[in-house]
Amino acid sequence: MLDLSKISSTADSGLERRLPPAFEGLDLNFCRNPTCASYGVPPDPFKRPNGAPPAPPGVLRGEVSGAKHAEFFQCPTCNKTARIKNNKAVWEEYKRLERLQELDPTVPSCRSKDCFAHGMSPDAHPEFYRRYGKTANGDPRFQCGLCKKTFSVGKPARRHLRSDKNRVIFKMLCNDVSLSKICKITDTSYRDLYGKIDFFHDQIQGFIAQREDFGRVDFEEVGSRFATDSQTLMLNRPTKRKRTPVAVQHLCTAHHRSGYIMEAAFQFDPSMTMEQAEAQALAADEEDVSVAFRQHARVWTQSEFDQYLFKLRKQKKIPNTELYQLPHEGALVRYDIMQCAHALRLREMLSGTDAPLLLMMDDDKGLQLAFQAAFVDEIQQRRADLAVVSFDKGMTNDARNQVVSAGQSLLAGLTGTPIGAIRELSNQDYAQLVDFANYMLLAGWPMDKGKRFAFSRKSEPNKVVRIPTWRPRRSTMSAARLLRRATLRSVDSYFHKFRSNVRFAARPAISTGSTGHVWDKHYLYKPEMMAKMVQIYRFYHNWCDPGADKQIPAMRIGLARGRVYERDFM
Repeated sequence: MLDLSKISSTADSGLERRLPPAFEGLDLNFCRNPTCASYGVPPDPFKRPNGAPPAPPGVLRGEVSGAKHAEFFQCPTCNKTARIKNNKAVWEEYKRLERLQELDPTVPSCRSKDCFAHGMSPDAHPEFYRRYGKTANGDPRFQCGLCKKTFSVGKPARRHLRSDKNRVIFKMLCNDVSLSKICKITDTSYRDLYGKIDFFHDQIQGFIAQREDFGRVDFEEVGSRFATDSQTLMLNRPTKRKRTPVAVQHLCTAHHRSGYIMEAAFQFDPSMTMEQAEAQALAADEEDVSVAFRQHARVWTQSEFDQYLFKLRKQKKIPNTELYQLPHEGALVRYDIMQCAHALRLREMLSGTDAPLLLMMDDDKGLQLAFQAAFVDEIQQRRADLAVVSFDKGMTNDARNQVVSAGQSLLAGLTGTPIGAIRELSNQDYAQLVDFANYMLLAGWPMDKGKRFAFSRKSEPNKVVRIPTWRPRRSTMSAARLLRRATLRSVDSYFHKFRSNVRFAARPAISTGSTGHVWDKHYLYKPEMMAKMVQIYRFYHNWCDPGADKQIPAMRIGLARGRVYERDFM
């Protein structure tokens, strides 16, 4: 692959860029069509008007066009287009998601966040600390040699007045009990409950940072299929002046066979405020600069969000701009940036395996392009396939049963196997029978065009699968297996559990008196609490909640030998 960063030309130094520069080695702006000969090849990033020096020999050109904030690159080989991404913003969001899983806030260190020694333990960096006696309970105390602040080291819940309530509060949070009822049942104030949620979040972050090592997982043995999808979570209106809830995306990737949630990204960053985002944008003076070229493009500012809504309203893509708003605490991350960062995080987790990957996702073009950009090396080496899955989500239970029954009748007719015998087959024998029937139905059908799966399961009626990475020379049996194996059941099952077991994540009720407005008395007013609950419930699902087989997802994927109990991380 040609690396443009190594091309040095004095004449090019004065040229205006048409593509944003790479950041920390990351550049996602190239042809993202896996079937194209120019897939993954970085194009010439400079504008070259008449009289300017030509591009170096062998460098791909293509066209960059589109309105400001919506520029796209058109590949000269396949003529497919892809939106230009801000590499710096994607990298910043990628590092934020990485810190959520790899930063251990439980490491004893200087408590002052402005101190250089913050995050550095006395064991690893004894030069920054000295012993400073003990507490009344006998816990060792240390003093930071830089800022002179003191801290003690002991049991995590040593400062809790009622630590005996921690276990029951944790279980209620993850089992469909609202905050108000938790406070009533445990005789706890909201202030103390929020403090305990902070405590659970920090302890879980520490546990994950120490235990979640995907380098120990043998994906050849446990399977290498991964399903990615998103759901919309609602937060209550921030102020009484505008009684409109805030919609935030929850993007997850699940390991298919074990149900382990590899990554759960929430479209909200509590580490900065709307005022800070506005101040950054104002200081950079980038109002007239396209988002793809800005220094600060990771999160929405209020002015940019208002302009975006006005544009959508003008194009008649949304009926009423009053139904949308930003949170008044924290910052809302741009969804396309989070999609790219999420794909990069998954690629990092799977970097230690050579197992063939099947990356399944919802029919979202932005998500598809994000994965095609992040996994370009694996796709080019033919180690990864992408499968775009869609199905009829709004069907009633009776209609779903009819679709399943029709599929079984078709399977019986094609294979000559009675329906009663089909229903008694083991999973393995049923899969082989379906593959054989699919083989007869496909007859060389190009899977990059999409194909309906005739033998739908009840969970995915009228499923249609499209393989963007399909190569014409592959066998029909390979297509038959991909058509059957491509499914979103693992991630959709997790989303159903999340909505059912986290009380304030349930679907909203639409008000009959105000068209389009939604509200729920159990919803959260503090977006930061939802961001923490996303991580808390991911941990609970992966490490604490056994299924019908008495195993937790972490056991099935090979990260744990047994269930994790509350005492193990509190």
